This record gives sequence, C-alpha cells and structure tokens, in this order.
Amino acid sequence: MSKKQIKTFIITSIIWLVCLIAGITHSLLYNEGRWVVEMDLENLYFSVKDIPMLAVGVLTILWGIYVVMVAFKIIFNVLFPQDSSNLSYTKKIPSFMGIFGICGFLGFLGFWTYSEYGVVSPFLFFALFGLFGLFFESKLSHTLKDELFQQNKVRADLKAYKTGFFLLVFVVLFSRWHVLAFNAEWCAIFLLISVSLIVAIILFQKSYLLYHYEKEE
Repeated sequence: MSKKQIKTFIITSIIWLVCLIAGITHSLLYNEGRWVVEMDLENLYFSVKDIPMLAVGVLTILWGIYVVMVAFKIIFNVLFPQDSSNLSYTKKIPSFMGIFGICGFLGFLGFWTYSEYGVVSPFLFFALFGLFGLFFESKLSHTLKDELFQQNKVRADLKAYKTGFFLLVFVVLFSRWHVLAFNAEWCAIFLLISVSLIVAIILFQKSYLLYHYEKEE
C-alpha cells in the first residue's frame, strides 16, 4: 500500500470508530441502550432515536466491506506485483482472476448461518460478486494510462458511484416499508444484503464501464 492509501485507511477507520462510539453513547444515554444491549426483537418497534445506531450499522457494513477489499488488494499486489519501471501502464491481470467473483455465492451461506446460529456476517460475501469485473480489467492489461484513459476512468468511476448512491437511497427508503419497518431482524438482513450487492455493482460497473469507454464496445 502507498502512503496515501495507508493514510486513507487510517482516516476512514478513525471516522468509523468515532461514529461507532458516538452512536453507542447516544443509545446508552438517550435511547435506553437499544441496539447496544440485548433486546426482545420479536416485540421491537421503530423509534426516531434508533436512527443514529442504524446509520452506524450501515456505516459498519460499508467499513467491513472496505477492509475486505483492502485486504484483497494487498494480496493481489503481492501475487501480481507491478513493475516500478512501467508505472505508466495498467497492471497485467490474468483473465482467470475474474472467476473469483463466484465467491459472491458464499453470501447465500448467510441464510443458513442465520437460521441455525443467528449469524448474519456471511451476507457480506455478496460484495465479492464485484470481482467479476476483473474479467474486463484483464482485457485492459498493459494499457497506456494516457490522458484519455484517465478521463475514461474518472468518467466510469463517477457513473458507478452515482448508480450506487441512487441504489442506496432506494434501499434506505424501501427499508421503511411496513413489512420491514416492524421487523428489525428482517430490516437488518435486508440492509446488509442490499449494501453488499450495491458494493458489488459499483466494483463491477467501474471495471466494465472503463473497458466500454476504452474499447468503445
């Protein structure tokens, strides 16, 4: 990782930790410890005071996915190091790397772990569907990162993030649907799965759109 990437990781981790502490403090002082201490989820009702902890929950999901992606990137850089004398070109990525997107199906384990043990963390694996985008990155291996390439990359990233933002807004609004709003467990699972899939869509779209803009296909 570069110094800039390390700095970004540290800053995002600190922001997440501060938000987590603030959310827990707010819950303990002003919301009877809801979402912090053990609750009776069967009779749970929604309260406006729950919003800070629910927001922290979504932020925690995003931060967890970010950590997984950073770890994957570190492993990827170790396995396929970039020649420092050839930094003006993209990395050479084997086409088979895209097959790792199949790991996203591990997310379905969450339905089993939840029903058996009440564990929902495997749903985060749905974000790995985004690795299918490596198929398109491999087609851009050793591509000159000229001015046009940089413009196309910015264009692809912005469009992918815009799509992710609108999907996230839709998911948050849909989570207020009465069937989900009155069942906290279903709502939490719905948000976890949705956010993980949105991350996957963003990762895949960034790679696909860059390939599309570069090759005009």
